[in-house]
Amino acid sequence: MLGVALFATLAYVVARSMRSDTASALTKRQIELAATDIIDYAQRLEHGVARIRRKSISESDISFEYNADYINTACDTGADPEFPGCLIFDPVGGGLSYLSPSDDVTTAEWHFTGETCIIGIGTGVAGCDSDADISNEELLTVLPNIAQSVCEEINDRLGIGATPASVGGHAAGKFTGAFADGTVLDGLDGVNAACFSNGGNFHFYQVLIAR
Repeated sequence: MLGVALFATLAYVVARSMRSDTASALTKRQIELAATDIIDYAQRLEHGVARIRRKSISESDISFEYNADYINTACDTGADPEFPGCLIFDPVGGGLSYLSPSDDVTTAEWHFTGETCIIGIGTGVAGCDSDADISNEELLTVLPNIAQSVCEEINDRLGIGATPASVGGHAAGKFTGAFADGTVLDGLDGVNAACFSNGGNFHFYQVLIAR
């Protein structure tokens, strides 16, 4: 009886260990898939912007409209001569559909801003966030408040190394056709895409247009 009891206990411990290992592997896989999805979608957004610009459409006429917050009045109705070719999320324009990120990764949505500059990207130099020159602010997409583990996986895949910290971070202003001074994404000089920490939170960004 004692032998049977010991065998049952051992079997339980082994089974529990196997379940734990499987859960850990699955969690790691989910992190890898999330990082891949984020990088891939951001690059597709970059390509969508490039597709629109190849039609000689002004960068100020590009629209990320998927809700009322991102309506660009220069690209909003059939009265605009470039409509709907100026819409990122339209088959005629950028050729993309808007995809909300997984709730497991973040509760935020993709953010688009023209109020952040990065030193070493485009014409951005020190002080580009407050120089009254709006020609050096990048067009960025940002996925805010993502899980730290996903952030680290993204940077590993992009060859960034340790997660950079940025005091300035990205601007909250939403791009609806206008560029403006706002913030400098410090600590990321010359980097087109990465995940960074700011105030204990983790955010991914991709440059859509370097200016």
